[in-house]
Amino acid sequence: MAELDGEMEVWQSNRLIEAAQTLTLNEKRLVIAAAALHDPRKPLPPKGTVTVHADDFREVFGIEGKHVYEALAETAKRLYNRSIRRVWNSKGKVIEEEMRWVWMARYKKGEGTVTLGFSPAVAPYLSMLHSEFTRYKLKHIGQIGSFYGLRLYELCAQFRKAGERKISLDRLREMLDLGDKYDRANSFRQRVLDPAIAEINKHTDLRVVVTPDRKGRKVIGFHFDITQDDQLPLDLPEGAGDEA
Repeated sequence: MAELDGEMEVWQSNRLIEAAQTLTLNEKRLVIAAAALHDPRKPLPPKGTVTVHADDFREVFGIEGKHVYEALAETAKRLYNRSIRRVWNSKGKVIEEEMRWVWMARYKKGEGTVTLGFSPAVAPYLSMLHSEFTRYKLKHIGQIGSFYGLRLYELCAQFRKAGERKISLDRLREMLDLGDKYDRANSFRQRVLDPAIAEINKHTDLRVVVTPDRKGRKVIGFHFDITQDDQLPLDLPEGAGDEA
């Protein structure tokens, strides 16, 4: 069984990244970890299975405490009931699609491992069967502590070469699958966007500046200026490094 390592890369189809996802932080981490363990140049195994060890999971994501095994088992169980939602237009018709992440999730208590079986609908988006992919290293997202932080990182990583991205407010809310939550632009920014961007700037290889797009006084979207800095920031204690 391959071991997780911070230098491993996660490859995901842009279509998957831009689909609506509703996951907890650890559910998203588990999907990312399983994706990193798969070589995207090859198709997934016949049943789409990937095995993640709890100790590796804890190491990569900096999880403390003795309950990582129970937490991972519960995470896998919940992930079994999660789905991805895509909405697009085709010949003037709106098409909505729901896909399960996995068709099975198995936890082996004695081994501390979780085996996920990615569903046949999702598996192609984790291998090079689609031409438009986004990739990033596990070490670049290992210290992000929120689901929205991980999602915004992926959405910005898609456009790191371009250096900028514009997303309408409605589209961004859809990709984050917010539903009726934080329906005011200011509450969305205070509760979701700004904390997520602060995490990205503090813990990852991306530096992101967000500017609202307005129509009159109304916020209709956001402009993201994106630069990459491969030198990861150090999480020093407050005051560390200051000159006497």
